[in-house]
Amino acid sequence: MKAIILAAGHGTRMLPITKTIPKELLPVWTKPVIHYIVEWLSKAWIKDMLIVTSQSKKALEDYFDKNFELEHLLAKKGKDEALKAINEPRSLGNFTFVKQSEQKGTGHAIMQAAPWIGDDYVMVVYGDMIFHHSIYKEMVDLHKKTGKWVMCMKEVQEQDVHKYGIGRLEDGHLMEIVEKPSLEEAPSNVAVFTPYITNKKFLENLHNVEPDPSSGEIYPWPALQEFMENKDIIGYVTKHPLWDTGNPQARLKANNELGHNPDLVSQ
Repeated sequence: MKAIILAAGHGTRMLPITKTIPKELLPVWTKPVIHYIVEWLSKAWIKDMLIVTSQSKKALEDYFDKNFELEHLLAKKGKDEALKAINEPRSLGNFTFVKQSEQKGTGHAIMQAAPWIGDDYVMVVYGDMIFHHSIYKEMVDLHKKTGKWVMCMKEVQEQDVHKYGIGRLEDGHLMEIVEKPSLEEAPSNVAVFTPYITNKKFLENLHNVEPDPSSGEIYPWPALQEFMENKDIIGYVTKHPLWDTGNPQARLKANNELGHNPDLVSQ
């Protein structure tokens, strides 16, 4: 299985720092957000990863590349631990980078990976969210057991359902996604998140999705309709924690919780 990590957004909620530093490289406790994602994907035996970036995010590529000058300097000074730390990221997987030339939404970003996927199944992950390390492995195991697509879902408080895409489950299958409904319109209080496991048929459907008339962006959920109707998607409802890091308040919470849970951070 491969993974697509979506990291092309401008990070406007984290300005001004994201003017120069990608939000995916901002630290949570001791590591950048994207380091956790890549490390825990790798431990779920997902080694081939494509990271969708944008023109201003070359630093993401540099983070997973060699730095000969710095490595030589650290080796010369005998700073072995620091040398090991800067070499760790590129040892975690096989990385491919592609740029989203225009900010045309999540669906459009995913489409940039189409030539790379081939016939493999792929896990799609947002680059600004940290998921408990067990989620990746449990989703892969569920996919292997059922042979179906798998969508990560989690219960949210009723007063928050209007913030999310809310799913309707039937016998464990995802049958419908209602985008940001009122509490009265919501089919449940189970929200849809990434990661999700899909394949090239999903990307083929994305080409037929019309851009949203108000934003001009291509959203991914309409491309799932056919597969939900055919009961091709298993809803994986997790009780494991996840951490949004895309705004200052959420990032502070992630730092606090991960910083006080050394066993989780060391996984």
